[in-house]
Amino acid sequence: MQDVLEKTLRSPVPDGANPRAWLARVLHNQFIDKLRRSHARREDLVAEPVDPTPAEAGLWWESLTEEAVRAKIAKLPDDQRATFEMFTFAGKSYDEIAASLGIAKTTVGTRILRARQKLREMLTKERDDG
Repeated sequence: MQDVLEKTLRSPVPDGANPRAWLARVLHNQFIDKLRRSHARREDLVAEPVDPTPAEAGLWWESLTEEAVRAKIAKLPDDQRATFEMFTFAGKSYDEIAASLGIAKTTVGTRILRARQKLREMLTKERDDG
């Protein structure tokens, strides 16, 4: 619907046209275009070679222990670790964390995002190394 609204703002209903029919046609055309784009993307994904993983190997993160994860969390930079722990383990909201640390709410989100990225990086490196 947002695309239809943008289309109508860019090019209003032509003079003499039935507005309801014109909007229905715009909506129909937007749907067809979106369908074509998604179909093209699906073909691109199918064309890429797939690297099958053996089913019997299991998922690598199933073998992670809580101690191993907490050890990696402890290695995060202090500002990221504190923010990540408050959000993940204490269940505090972004607003609560921002108020208690005296930082902006957007900074809270950035720190949590970076902590997750760093944690993922450390855990996958450990998986790849060992």
